[in-house]
Amino acid sequence: MYEMMKTLKRIIGLGLAVATGLACSPSGKDLKTETFEFADSTAHAHLTIKAELPVAAKGAPAAIRTKFIEVMDRQLSHIGTYEEDRMFPAFEGNADDSKALMDYYRGKALETIATVSQADFDERKQYIDENEELTEGQRKELLEEIPGWEYDFSLTKTSETDRYVVFLSEDIVFSGGAHGGIIGCGPLTFDKKDGHLVEKFLEDSALQDMQPLLRKGLVQYYSSFGVEIQPEQLDDNLMLSGDVIPFPAWAPVPTPEGLTFTYQQYEIASYADGMPSFTLPYDEVLPFLTEDAKKLIGK
Repeated sequence: MYEMMKTLKRIIGLGLAVATGLACSPSGKDLKTETFEFADSTAHAHLTIKAELPVAAKGAPAAIRTKFIEVMDRQLSHIGTYEEDRMFPAFEGNADDSKALMDYYRGKALETIATVSQADFDERKQYIDENEELTEGQRKELLEEIPGWEYDFSLTKTSETDRYVVFLSEDIVFSGGAHGGIIGCGPLTFDKKDGHLVEKFLEDSALQDMQPLLRKGLVQYYSSFGVEIQPEQLDDNLMLSGDVIPFPAWAPVPTPEGLTFTYQQYEIASYADGMPSFTLPYDEVLPFLTEDAKKLIGK
């Protein structure tokens, strides 16, 4: 199971990891961080956590740290559920105490994945035990093959300039199904002047006018895998409710070459198509950027 998840991360996450890494450039005012890494297992699950936590400070670093903790809390408190109900309460101690903070989320996340994976195992085992059509040999073999769970939480700094810093929230999840998947909040770009998260890079009204650019970018993505396709043929490859390609749910991320867009699995294409990603030059997207985005990239 664990090797399969590592392979999944390499294949599906490669495009986004490379894209965000391109934005890195030297800065005289680097955001100080401390990295926490944990790995632990339960009877039927494995949990890994890698969190590059901004060091507590005033001003922008403090604002970034606060948002970082909110993202970590939201992701880890919803392991095993797609509902709004959380699996455990938020940390109520001193948020500046990094060790206490991380020990809390490590412990609670491990308890949660232990509980949900055990419940899944028990349900599968009951079905196998009660299936009268199985021989004892078949029953034993199926019990040994019940898959475990894995949750690989990652929230790390991927790039930084004098103007902004980018963290990537990317969780790899396997819950016993046909294959695993990648969830998370994607790239989180913070303005280093005041620490606010730049949530909108593009004006909503620009979607229609940007269709040719989005199609061009997707053609580039497929071409990188040797799939020759024309912009007008994209609809045959994509899973859309109409003929309009939406903006990605994940916010774009700035790089030296332009704005990088990444669609999640199943967002616009099949699982086999991975996570479509492409970069559009700033001179092409500039007319569609929000004022917040223009200030961030100095345009």
